[in-house]
Amino acid sequence: MRKKDNIENILNTDMLTTAVSNIENKIDGTIKSSFSFKGRKSPAIIEAVISAFTNEEDNVLDPFIGSGTSILATQKTNRKLSGSELDNYTYHVTKHLFEDRNEIELERMFKLVENQVRSDIQELYETSCCGEKNFIQKTFFDPSPTTGGDRDGYFNPEPNRDIKNGRNVKLINKCTVCGEKSKRFSEEDWEKLVEVNQLDVSNFPNDQYIENSRINITASTGANYYGKIFTHRNKVALLKLQEAISSLPTSVEKDFLQHSLVSSLKLARTAMYGSSTDILYHVLMEKAQEMNVWELFTKQYNNFLKFKRKYHYSQTDNFNSGSDYSIENSDYIDYLSSQDPPEKYDLIITDFPYTDQVPYLERNQLFRIWLKHFSDHPEQFELTQEMLDKEMVVTNAPSRESKDIENYYKDIDKMFNTLGDHLDDYKPLIFFIKLGKKKYFNVFANIINFARKNGFEYAARVGVEKNDPTLRKQSAFNNTLLNEVLVGFVKLPEKDRYLFIDNLNYEHQIVETIYSLVKEKKALSMSEAVSAIKNDLQVNHNTIPDKVLLGKIANIIENNFRVSENQEISLSNTILYIEQEDNNRDNLFSKVYNLIPMFIDTLFEKNNGRFVLEDLYVELVDNLTDGTTSIFQELLDDSKNINMIVQLLNQLCDRNDKYYIPLRMHEDIPEDAIDIIKMDPYDFEELCKKMLSKEGFTDVIRKGGSGDLGVDLLAKKFNGNVEEKWLIQCKRWVNNIDATPLQRLDSERARLAADKIECITTAHYTSAAKSIAKDRKVIITDGIDLIKRLNKQFPGHYFNSLLQN
Repeated sequence: MRKKDNIENILNTDMLTTAVSNIENKIDGTIKSSFSFKGRKSPAIIEAVISAFTNEEDNVLDPFIGSGTSILATQKTNRKLSGSELDNYTYHVTKHLFEDRNEIELERMFKLVENQVRSDIQELYETSCCGEKNFIQKTFFDPSPTTGGDRDGYFNPEPNRDIKNGRNVKLINKCTVCGEKSKRFSEEDWEKLVEVNQLDVSNFPNDQYIENSRINITASTGANYYGKIFTHRNKVALLKLQEAISSLPTSVEKDFLQHSLVSSLKLARTAMYGSSTDILYHVLMEKAQEMNVWELFTKQYNNFLKFKRKYHYSQTDNFNSGSDYSIENSDYIDYLSSQDPPEKYDLIITDFPYTDQVPYLERNQLFRIWLKHFSDHPEQFELTQEMLDKEMVVTNAPSRESKDIENYYKDIDKMFNTLGDHLDDYKPLIFFIKLGKKKYFNVFANIINFARKNGFEYAARVGVEKNDPTLRKQSAFNNTLLNEVLVGFVKLPEKDRYLFIDNLNYEHQIVETIYSLVKEKKALSMSEAVSAIKNDLQVNHNTIPDKVLLGKIANIIENNFRVSENQEISLSNTILYIEQEDNNRDNLFSKVYNLIPMFIDTLFEKNNGRFVLEDLYVELVDNLTDGTTSIFQELLDDSKNINMIVQLLNQLCDRNDKYYIPLRMHEDIPEDAIDIIKMDPYDFEELCKKMLSKEGFTDVIRKGGSGDLGVDLLAKKFNGNVEEKWLIQCKRWVNNIDATPLQRLDSERARLAADKIECITTAHYTSAAKSIAKDRKVIITDGIDLIKRLNKQFPGHYFNSLLQN
């Protein structure tokens, strides 16, 4: 189904692009160092969006608040924010960062902990270099090497980029003798490890995790037990530190220190060198690092303080119900349904609960289990079955057997329905979505369909690329979907919403019905088409359409088919009718391929003169499909098809880094010349009509329609005193023309009693097509000859970039 046009002045891609242009989708280092989980939305992007689409004092909703970057954006722009967060660990660490704390009391408590255990913890990491006492900051080692036992894993670890000249121990202080801050692991260091390994760690948690292979929590590796991924030394250090914090009196400042320790766990574990938290639960066999627990804790404590000081303007005395924002630890449905009366928001902006997201609830078990053992409020961090049931995610974890794609769709349907109740008509709903892989295009299309079912229209999509290797692996741009995107929807008034009958998108049914009728009949009028739909509604859906509904049906037909001036309906050249034409996948891809040049300039305009392959894919989905794209997905999953698309882009565009940019044109091509390879098929037919008229043809008319059978133009031309009837086929194609269109055109010559037939294309002809043309006297004009003819009639007005390279 084509998009509703009456939302263009509310939200469109150009408006969204303008709002976020020249703003880097970057997460500040202070934010990144304060939060252990992914999915952080850029506050600068959120700030730009809410500034563009709301006014001061407007109400904004973020139903999946996460790390609270929407708080930063709304407080900087003087908007009021409401939000909710299902995950209790995420909620409480965010709460402690945004809620006011007494810094004097906080510093006093930190000093108490420091005086009590710092020297004891540092002693665990004591070493020497050149005979001088020092302390280990980090040790690189192989936890279980293939040969040599544990000892060899420390003395001869697998090489990695952080081990310089065999020095696999990083020091806290620079050696006063050699001036180095690293050294080789020594016998002294081994003896220290043997000594520390005798210390009691029986109080260290060893709970069994809820398994989830998506994040490497698997029984087969032993990663399903808490203590598996910690060294003995770090277990001792963590317990000493926890004992000191536990001895403090209950207070919000104590909780702040507790969260500083818990946040340190992500690197206090046996981590891969250069580790990110993406590999949180890996049980490593080589190339590991052990980090000094006191140094980690101190750094995280200072990171938290830095966050509070840097974002002082967002601090509140009441995180749950402050005057500027209010955030609750709740499922978004429970949170919104508790409002009486339901609050209406001027904008909803949030992360989309997408299928490719990390399952946060299992992922945060490292933190919540520790808090369950040692926090003053262990009940706050329990991972309940209710939470697992309510998280919107697709996962095959044993604990979440119901979380398959079909139940995910039900959750998405419910989400749009719920959020729709909290937006007035024509108000925007904007999501950050990470598409991930080509296979998710079908999911994306279903997302649009559920939005439409619940009264929204898909209005805009803008790429906001994030160059952050901790958030995604960098890959070759020509076969990977790189961009994070902003996707905008607009709440429609009742009269403009998509036509659904129960759960059936009846607009799709209308397209199916009219498509079949167009294929069956030589001519189909608008009145006949509307009558056919009216009959279907009465017979199959027990619905008698009124005047308003009949008008809506006519509009749907006009949006999905070509309607001529005399109200004759035919198939559109710019719509694929994928579900209707899935019997010939090769032919379908050929149609997609030939339409690609049309969208290149559109993408350059939308994306400030550059785009990546993903942008093209989604542009095709937006414009060529009717909401059900599983077949389109199959086309893009075929590596042969992808290679053809990439080769075409290399012909029609230049490249800069990972972006496609406008092709540098030959100096003799005027700046305002029009590229015929990128023309709309109908505009190309019109151009051919103008050219033929200039060349002396008369009565040139466009035929088209459902029964054109490959004939686009009819014309007459005098050959001496004899008037000849011509049939002309216009192919604004990228593919070479094969014999089939020429054979069809030859058949029409006999049926219509034509004297001459011609095929005009922007591309070339296959050898088989040339042979048919010669045998059956079909006049053929390829892309090169066409430019010559155009230049003769319209000097310097047209060129063909496909032929330039």
